[in-house]
Amino acid sequence: MNISRRNMNRILARALSGSLLFTAALPVTALAQTDDGNQTEDERQIAEETAASLQDGVLEYGELQDMIRLYNPTMEQALSSYNNTLEQYAEARAQLKRGQYSVSTDKEEAEDNGDTEDYAYYASEEAIDKSAAASYQDMYESMQETSSTSSLRQTERQMTVAAQALMISYDTMQLEKETAEKMCQLYEKQYELAQTKQQAGMATQADVLSANEQLLNARASLETIQESQDEIYRSLCLMVGQETDGSLTIAEIPSADVSKIDSYDLESDTQKAIGNNYTLMSERHTSSGGTTSGVNNKKRNVAESEENLKIQMESLYNDILQKKQELEAEKTAYEKAVQEKNLADTKYSLGMMS
Repeated sequence: MNISRRNMNRILARALSGSLLFTAALPVTALAQTDDGNQTEDERQIAEETAASLQDGVLEYGELQDMIRLYNPTMEQALSSYNNTLEQYAEARAQLKRGQYSVSTDKEEAEDNGDTEDYAYYASEEAIDKSAAASYQDMYESMQETSSTSSLRQTERQMTVAAQALMISYDTMQLEKETAEKMCQLYEKQYELAQTKQQAGMATQADVLSANEQLLNARASLETIQESQDEIYRSLCLMVGQETDGSLTIAEIPSADVSKIDSYDLESDTQKAIGNNYTLMSERHTSSGGTTSGVNNKKRNVAESEENLKIQMESLYNDILQKKQELEAEKTAYEKAVQEKNLADTKYSLGMMS
């Protein structure tokens, strides 16, 4: 018998067993690696166009989730770790299968030679390799299941929501900055006018100082808004894994498609939410302990969570309808104001008002 081979196989078997025990205890917190080899030509073209769009230096609101998934440092690290683990599982299984084939050959030779001791040994080694390979295969497949990747997908979604909030804040700050800039221009003209009036004896020094104070306050307000917007910009850049040197342009947020609200179905959307909610998914996969009380507690917790989610969905649905009504009212008021302004402009042009 080949003693060195026997010792080597035993060491390998022990190492693999220890590795299996260790890696099986690791939490799975990442998404599966995309298999580019299985993509069609159209799918590859779409993927290339998407990648090019993400790297065009302009951050669109609809790109946030893809940017976070691909470039966020935390997500990148988690995905890299996950893909490395998948590769290790696949390589370990491949090595075990090769070892299984080699041992199987030795077993057949021992059988042909009538060496029962070697035959028993190699049969045992073959069984160890086969069992370990199957375990790696099971873990490989388990890591790619939806339930196993829910943690990272939930983190990705939370980061996306946070990035969306930042981008909305940035957009709001941009509008505030534009308003503040116009106010600065207005107060600059008022200050210049106050100085001119003072020279003509039509305004006092107090009037000039008051106009100057208003200008300084407007400039300070603009500076504060700019600082806040810059901070939001830096946070948003870091979240999507981009440089904070100003090279990334933040695009305007597109207007909401209000017409989609008419297609909302509270009952249908609530059922979808119940099926896709990460908290509920986690509770459904939580072990009941195999006891009657555990099963009952699990059912009760899931039922309570579903009921709470239904309440939240109804609240959100009602909030959307209320916001829609408020928007329609604002549009009506705006249209009325535009009509009044146009009428006033016409009267002014005709000399009917000063």
